[in-house]
Order: sequence, then C-alpha cells, then structure tokens
Amino acid sequence: MAKSQLNSVIVVAACCGLSMVLGTIHAFSVFIPQWETQLGADRASVSLIYSLALISLTTAVLFGHRIYPRISPVVLFLLVGVLAAMGLYMSARSLSLHALYITYGVLFGGANGLGYGYALQLSGQAAPARRGIAMALVTAFYAVGATAAPWFFASLIQKGGNSLALEVMSGIVVFVSAVAGLFVFWFKARYISEPSESIQTLTPTLKSVRVMLWLGYGSAVTAGLMIIGHAYGIAIWTELDDNLATWATTAVAFGNMLGGFSAGYYADRVSSRVLLRWLPLFTSLGLIVLVLPVSLGWVLIFISIGLVGYCYGAIIAVYPVAVVDVFGAMAAPRIYGQVFTAWGLAGLLGPWISGRLFDMTESYSIALLIAVLLSVVSVIVIRQALPEN
Repeated sequence: MAKSQLNSVIVVAACCGLSMVLGTIHAFSVFIPQWETQLGADRASVSLIYSLALISLTTAVLFGHRIYPRISPVVLFLLVGVLAAMGLYMSARSLSLHALYITYGVLFGGANGLGYGYALQLSGQAAPARRGIAMALVTAFYAVGATAAPWFFASLIQKGGNSLALEVMSGIVVFVSAVAGLFVFWFKARYISEPSESIQTLTPTLKSVRVMLWLGYGSAVTAGLMIIGHAYGIAIWTELDDNLATWATTAVAFGNMLGGFSAGYYADRVSSRVLLRWLPLFTSLGLIVLVLPVSLGWVLIFISIGLVGYCYGAIIAVYPVAVVDVFGAMAAPRIYGQVFTAWGLAGLLGPWISGRLFDMTESYSIALLIAVLLSVVSVIVIRQALPEN
C-alpha cells in the first residue's frame, strides 16, 4: 500500500473513531424512563432533551464550514472531545429538565454536530477516489456507537443510574477524541476549504434542486428519528417486555449501522438518486407493519424496526454523496450544511411530536402513520429533483 493510501486509510479510521463515540447520542431512549421518574416529567418534555440535542447538532453542521478551515484537525478533534465530555458529565450532575436542555441538548448536541460534520467532510477529502465509501463509513460508525451504547448504558444504569452511564461515557469521549486527534496529526490530515472567491450564486435550477433535496431529506429521515428516539417506548407499546424492548433499541441501531455500511458500497456503484428513491419506500413498509391491527411476534417487530433503522442509516449516508454529485466536492460542505438543516427540523419535531401524541393517545399509531406519509412525500420530491439521466 502506497504511503498516501495508508495516510488516507488512517485519517478515515480516525474520523470513524470520533464518529462512533458521538453516535451514542442516538441511544438516548434508554435514559428516558429514569429521567421521567426522577424529574416527574412527561414523555414529551423528556423527549425534548433529545430534540434540542439534534437541533444543536444541526446548527453546528450548518455553520461548521466557517469553523473547519480556521482550526487544525488535531485541535478540532480535541475541542470536540472536551466539549462533548463536558456536556455529558454536566448532564450526569443535572437535577432539572432545564439544566438537561442546556448540558445534553445544547452543549453535547452542539459538540456532536461539530465533530460529526467535520469527520464526514475530512474523510471525503482524505479519500477522494472512494469518497462514497469513506463518507458512508463515518455515518456507519456513527451508528456503531448507537448500536453498542444501549446495552452498555443499560448495564451502567442498573449499577448507578443515568448519572454513572453519562460520567463513564464522558471519559470515553475524551480518550477516543484525543487518540483520533493524534492520528490525524501524525498522518498529516489537511482540511481544504472552498475558496471564498470561487463561491458563486447558484443557478435557479440548482437552487430548486437544493430546496427539493432539503424537503426530501427531512421527509425521509423523520421516520428513522421517530423510531430511534422512541425505540424502547415503541417496543413496550407493542407489548414486548423490558428485556426485548432493550434489544429492540439495539435492533434499530444495528439496522442503522448496516444501512450506512451498505450505502457506502452501493453509492460508488449505483446512482445516488436511485437509492434515494427506493429507500423511503422500504421505510414505509417497515412502519406499516408496526401499525397493523394484529398481534405481532417479537421477530417481526425486530425486523420492521430494524428495516426502518437500515433505511435511515443508508439515507443519511447517501445524501452527502448526492450533494457532492450535484454541487461538486468543494461546495459540498456549505451546501450539505444547508440541506442538513432538514434533518435538524425532523430531529426537533419528530421525536417530540411522537412523545406528545403518545401522551395524548397512549399509542404510537398516529405518529407512525405520519412517518409513512412523509416517506412517500420524500420519494415524490426526489423524483422531481433528480430525474433519470
């Protein structure tokens, strides 16, 4: 393997490591029961912690392209690690919902977005010939963190509650980000920004495509974020016991991880527009099964939840590749940050609305049916934005 190729592999691996520990944010649902009891709060109020974390994450991705070129990779990795760890540790010590909104929702969520957005773009630049796989690996390892975290957190919660789980995770985040930062330093990772003089006003056609990608992305990921944010609660609602409900949380995260890995493979071999048309349809299939008025076995529930997670993981991996395909590699961080705000809006509204509807009806049926409708909308919009060649 040539030295330049080895450098690329190590830099991508470092980005994946940082992404993995940040991905534990999507194991949030395991914290909900204790916080509801401890704080005397309803599900919608506790779910808002997660929603605020996702909107903070989105804001960091949106403005990240202004920060990335100003800080060296090693410093940015360390900064993300310190801020994220502070958010987790302070959340462990928080005694009110409002404190958690700031510590977990704003601080941890913001650091999460800064690190994830940077790792995504840096990996693509480190391996331009295999950009699809490199960027998809970062999103896939983000899901690896979400897959491993529920059981890890659950065991710690049994021993010392949410506080112990958050404290331990804060230490892990600092350690992994420091190691990853040293690797990007040793192997001379460089972030190349879009020159200000090269930024041009988009043509009316490209502006329209950007808007439709925004709408298609937001519609497509709402279902996945609903399931991820309420996996445990949805499993209990379908009459699974506590043990199987925890496994269901892992199933959606595992599907998310597989979706990210496979999307990287297909993104370099199949047109991204084809994937973005079909994936939301499979999402709808998984959602419809969950709301069928019949008793479902745990195997079918796991398959359905896992399918939604798989499609979500693939969708979030393919969209940044699609942005590069349409707008070019140099403009991609700026344009993707704008498109990614749709993910943030879905993250803010999807889990919160699901929790509110559950509080009102003691059922997830309406929320899941809304997600089905939005998935269909995504397919229609992408067919208009990215027609067949």
